Amino acid sequence: MFLVGILSWWYGRGWLGQWRRVSDRWRTTVQFFSIGQLFATLFSPFRQISANSTSDPNPIVALRAVFDQLISRVVGAFVRMFTIFAGMVVITLQVLYESFVMVLWLLLPLLPVVGFILLALNWVPSWM
Repeated sequence: MFLVGILSWWYGRGWLGQWRRVSDRWRTTVQFFSIGQLFATLFSPFRQISANSTSDPNPIVALRAVFDQLISRVVGAFVRMFTIFAGMVVITLQVLYESFVMVLWLLLPLLPVVGFILLALNWVPSWM
């Protein structure tokens, strides 16, 4: 009866709890990188402090403001593209890792049974 209780928890509430933890970690990673927001603001200025279009009628000042904004947008696009790429790599690696964890969670209770079967067959690893 004890073994049945452990297995029912492992494949019941334990399994659901593991899925909840995996989804929370995945949601946190997706929110951390916020790839959708980065795509939406891809060509927005990046930390633009003083490159505002002023009311100064001097064309050199206006031209400088335009180039400052252009450089700020290029830098912003570069930083956002790098962050999007890094986020996609991290999310892909996390999906692979979490899939491995969930498959391992399913198979872990079977390992003692496999061990006893190998013991009964008198199988010994080659390194022993």
